Amino acid sequence: MTNVPARTEPTEPKESSNSNSGLLASIAKVGPTLFVLAVMGSGWLAVHQINTGAQPEEEESIVEVAAVPDSLTLPEGKVKAAKFESVPAQTQAMEHVHTIPGRIRYDETKHVDVKAPMDGILAEVLVTPGEHVQNGQLLAVLRSSEIGQARAEVLKRQKEHEIAQQMLQREVTLAKNLDQMSLMLDQGQPVDSIDNAMQNRALGAYRQDILSALSKMQLASELLSKIEPLANSGSVSGRTIRERQAERQIAETEFRTARDQATFAAKQAKINAEAKLSEADRQLNLAWQSVETLLGYKEDKAKVDLNNQEALSRLEIRAPFAGSVESRGFANNERVTRGESLIILANTDSLYVAANIRESDWSAVSLDQGTLVSVSVPALEDRVFEARIRYFGREVQADTNSVPLVATLKNSEGLLRPGMFVRVTIPIGKPREALSVKPESVVQHENQSFVFVDESGGTFKRVDVSTGQASDDWVELTNGLQPGQLVVTHGAFLLKSELLLQGESE
Repeated sequence: MTNVPARTEPTEPKESSNSNSGLLASIAKVGPTLFVLAVMGSGWLAVHQINTGAQPEEEESIVEVAAVPDSLTLPEGKVKAAKFESVPAQTQAMEHVHTIPGRIRYDETKHVDVKAPMDGILAEVLVTPGEHVQNGQLLAVLRSSEIGQARAEVLKRQKEHEIAQQMLQREVTLAKNLDQMSLMLDQGQPVDSIDNAMQNRALGAYRQDILSALSKMQLASELLSKIEPLANSGSVSGRTIRERQAERQIAETEFRTARDQATFAAKQAKINAEAKLSEADRQLNLAWQSVETLLGYKEDKAKVDLNNQEALSRLEIRAPFAGSVESRGFANNERVTRGESLIILANTDSLYVAANIRESDWSAVSLDQGTLVSVSVPALEDRVFEARIRYFGREVQADTNSVPLVATLKNSEGLLRPGMFVRVTIPIGKPREALSVKPESVVQHENQSFVFVDESGGTFKRVDVSTGQASDDWVELTNGLQPGQLVVTHGAFLLKSELLLQGESE
């Protein structure tokens, strides 16, 4: 049997099939990577196309800005219609300011809580909240036994004062009459004449003491004069003469002593009466002061009727100053105790503005008392009022690290009320001189500030400027202008529009 060699043709197709499978597998592995690369390439082409397309627009914009002219000339009719106004650039005192929040509050010197000075019955309340009262006007009537006792003490002291006055008047009269009698005694007038002359004049005990001593002295003189002629004849012994002479001398001594004692006693009595009157006067004044302390005002002593029993316990509460009634705490016939608030009275013609100066603004604390600050009130459409610094607090508040500022604010129109929120603008640092223009003169375009200089004849030139500090009235210019250049105020915005339109047309 012949062996036939095996055929090899069937093996070739098998190798070709394996080769194709491997290629597909390789493509499948690198396919995602190729896809990502393709997407990235497409994105780069798109961005490049956008950038390429935007470049001409930017170039056009640059061309437009560069095309805006620096000046323009308007026809005479348009200038007249626009009514342009120009102000020279000038040097002004500029200072840095800072605005801080604040509150309006009562003026402490014109805000009084009228309290009950003692226990009692509030018999009448004659005012209502919101009512305006005058200084000294009757607000309420309180009835109290305490004020009655104080007035009764005044009555007692008045009587004592009257008695002291009468005693002093008597002592003055006695001293005067004693001086008159002493003059008559010095003239050597007899007792009967002196007694008749002084009969209707008050002398008190001085009359008896002096005239009695005078009578004894005159009697001793008469007895001595009668026996002295008998001494030479021997009818009367020398001893009797000497006894009569001694009696005469003793009587004269007693008379002089009585006069001296009367004069001294009269002076002492007058001094004592004056001292008692002064003490009575002091006690009466103290009694009145006690009454006025309870009343809270000075009572008209000439008109008050202390003899009226009903008036003794009546206490009238009056307004210490002109103002408005803010509130009342009781109604008629209510019982009140000492210290309870009856009526709150305030004068709001002037108010306080309170704000806090923080650490960053402490240089403002060096401002002098009376310095003007501006106060803006949002509730009144940001109307601005002027206030004067009254004082800065001495103590730094630990929680806010600030000091309180209090300024006085006039409220003549009555628009401001305590508790209103305000904004207080205070100067920081010292003022300095700077070239300035009106705020409406400065306009902007493409983030560049500029002004229009009036060159006359309807020609206006744009001048770029740099600004510094600003206020409601002036804007500081740090660069671009010279003092004295005529700068447009009213109509600057219209010129800006005309300038831009002229640039577009070109």
